[in-house]
Amino acid sequence: MAAVAIALAVIRGPDQFLVGAARPTCSSSGCAVVSLSRTFPPTTVLYGASCSGVYGHWFFNAVEGGGNNELRASYALRWSFAPHTELAKPSGSITVPATPSAQVTLTLHEGTLNLRGTRKPNVRVAASGTLAVQLSGSTTVPSLTFTETGLFKAEGALGLVSPFDVDGSPLTVPVKTVQTFRGC
Repeated sequence: MAAVAIALAVIRGPDQFLVGAARPTCSSSGCAVVSLSRTFPPTTVLYGASCSGVYGHWFFNAVEGGGNNELRASYALRWSFAPHTELAKPSGSITVPATPSAQVTLTLHEGTLNLRGTRKPNVRVAASGTLAVQLSGSTTVPSLTFTETGLFKAEGALGLVSPFDVDGSPLTVPVKTVQTFRGC
């Protein structure tokens, strides 16, 4: 839960404390921002942005909460949507702190996920899958849809819950356009 509280503070963060200060401006199309908290176990905070609108370079973070006996993954993803391109293969870093009963290593490079892990008493897993992000919805109400494939069984054996799987369906996060955004 501490990770969730920290992530929420970061999400609500810098602009709230800049009363009266000049705020950075976005490109003429605005900045694209996503911010969502899911309470489906585990509680997950999702946050990301692109300073050039929906097309351009994106960052996206997913931070899972939970107790010290639960695997809690933190994702820091990056990708780009070229103009008029709606599908991307993200890369990024994934941190999964070990628990007393499980240890997991998960990597992501250009859409390819590699998972290795162990869980007591005798589970050993090595598997590969994919993660794709698609610009979905309409031009006036866009969304990001994350689709993870190939790791459901391996993650389940380790007790790892993917933030990109919502009861067997892809994760869809609404995109909001803003004219100012700290960090652009």
